Amino acid sequence: MEMQHPCDISRMEHHEPTAVLEALLFLSGQPLSLPDLCAHTGWGKDKAEQTARTLAAILRDEKRGLTLIQVAGGYQLVTRPELHDELQWVHKTTTELSPMALEVLAIVAFRQPVTRADIEKIRGVSSERLVASLLQQGLIRDLGRKDTPGRPIIYGTSAYFLECIGMDSLSDLARQVPKELLQDQETDGETIETVKENVSTEAEHEGTLTKSNE
Repeated sequence: MEMQHPCDISRMEHHEPTAVLEALLFLSGQPLSLPDLCAHTGWGKDKAEQTARTLAAILRDEKRGLTLIQVAGGYQLVTRPELHDELQWVHKTTTELSPMALEVLAIVAFRQPVTRADIEKIRGVSSERLVASLLQQGLIRDLGRKDTPGRPIIYGTSAYFLECIGMDSLSDLARQVPKELLQDQETDGETIETVKENVSTEAEHEGTLTKSNE
């Protein structure tokens, strides 16, 4: 049986692939994974990847207002970072994460999978409200239960977190941390402050990590 596609690929054969991809990503408004791109276009993996590379080059060479990035395991159209000062666009319905929320987010990003008890041991204060807030905003996620007495919930960062800081994977985030800190077995205040600073810097660069009043 012939595989059914979300769209009629016979009607797309006469259109430039880069135009189809640009329109699809514009309509999505969020990262689309390679399997999703293939499902929506009927393309194979190689054609989808090549089309993405071609579109990225066109946007770059023609100095367009948008750029194509790989983020959160998918492809997304975003505004060029260097246009930030000229655009001065601020979402009125959001506020920046507080230093406390960024601290908890940095701990989760660096130590995941991590329990709330682990977070509180590092911070030295209760973090229940901050963890709940980050969960509600979709920046961290429940990874299940730890196989220890009490079976506490373990947390990790979400794909939305990667989207907010403009990174494709957690390995990209790890490369932002100095190697000498990664070699330490224990996560101390200096390490967390460094990760927190990198998370905050990347978020400021992308202009998207602005969610909480915590």
